[in-house]
Amino acid sequence: MSQSMFRNAKHENLQSHQRTLKKVNRTMDDAEEEGQPMVNEAKVYASEVIDDVKQEASKIAEQHLQNVACQISGVAKAFAITAENLKNEHSWIADGARQAAQKRDKISESLRENDFGALVHDFENYTRKQPALVLGGAAIAGFFLTKLLKDSSNHDDVTVSEKSNQNNLGVRSSGNTRGS
Repeated sequence: MSQSMFRNAKHENLQSHQRTLKKVNRTMDDAEEEGQPMVNEAKVYASEVIDDVKQEASKIAEQHLQNVACQISGVAKAFAITAENLKNEHSWIADGARQAAQKRDKISESLRENDFGALVHDFENYTRKQPALVLGGAAIAGFFLTKLLKDSSNHDDVTVSEKSNQNNLGVRSSGNTRGS
């Protein structure tokens, strides 16, 4: 009898688990069906937000691009003025400055005429064609940026050190005046 009771209990337990499993599956299916519109709505909203962010980033990039174009144009004007000033004394330097001015003007015009996406596309194509040149240029730019930041950091350290020395001297001299 005990085996029969054990089998019955086991069978009832198995049936109870199966019923519970069916209820859980139905609940999950219902939740999935009810949640699907919210998921779709969230996807649409996320897509709209991403589009807005892309547009805003593009506008910001365009503004910065125009600022860079203006700065390059200013450098080109400086080269042109330098070329004009040196044309009588050092014609070979004036020719180099004039050529540099012309190249900077072309770059400035290109930046003003093209949108950011087109420039990125052009740079990607150039990088595919001349990867060694781009990597070399990036390495050189990195070297100069590192040097610039290092020099700037040293300048800041010197300035802080000078201020500290001035404060110490002021404290000492004021201390010495009191003691005198």
